[in-house]
Amino acid sequence: MGQRVVSLTRGDHTGGVPESPPSAPSDLERLIFFSDAVVAIALTLLALELPVPSGDTDAQVWHSFREKAPEYLMFLLSFAVIATLWTSHHWLFRYLDGWSRRLLWLNFSWLLGIVLVPFATKLLIEVRGYQLSAVCYAAVVGGTSLAMLRIQRHARTAGLLVPAATPALMRQFRVRATFPTVAFLASIPIAFASPDVAMYSWPVASGATVVVGRLLLHRHERARAAAPSPG
Repeated sequence: MGQRVVSLTRGDHTGGVPESPPSAPSDLERLIFFSDAVVAIALTLLALELPVPSGDTDAQVWHSFREKAPEYLMFLLSFAVIATLWTSHHWLFRYLDGWSRRLLWLNFSWLLGIVLVPFATKLLIEVRGYQLSAVCYAAVVGGTSLAMLRIQRHARTAGLLVPAATPALMRQFRVRATFPTVAFLASIPIAFASPDVAMYSWPVASGATVVVGRLLLHRHERARAAAPSPG
């Protein structure tokens, strides 16, 4: 039996006994609020793991700070990663007007990746230079991006998108979400050969994702401006 999908804007006209209780109008909003809270907690956990420089003199404190610079840089990278993942989530869910159990569990798979980012970051800091840490970080970030693509695909095939979510707009989203997915997952075999090279590729991939996203946004805005006004 196919999965039941509940729209927030359209009533249920299927008749018969539903597989599950009807969705309340706030179900999608609750899912979004819950996701936002989990992301906020993950960002907080990142900050809690930041080391504090130590020393008895100013020179020693500054020396300690420089020694811990790689950990601060990893914090910034992971903060940017989570922020980018949340931006995609926020963008996509603005175009949803329905809810389903599959959407719920796909979203949980995305949240699993989000809460694992602080762990992967700590692993990368404490056992830096080893294959395990680099492979774990790349798998977590790449897998989380892949989960977002699965959410978008389900929303499209299940009819959960609003009419404003045109095929062209969804293609742009897939391009933007596919870039970090491929970049991080592709760095896994690189990590087995050289963990440091894989690590250097992540900031490049993150920066390129931002650039690609802005280019696609500008293209969409130009297309909307060039489109003839209705009526």
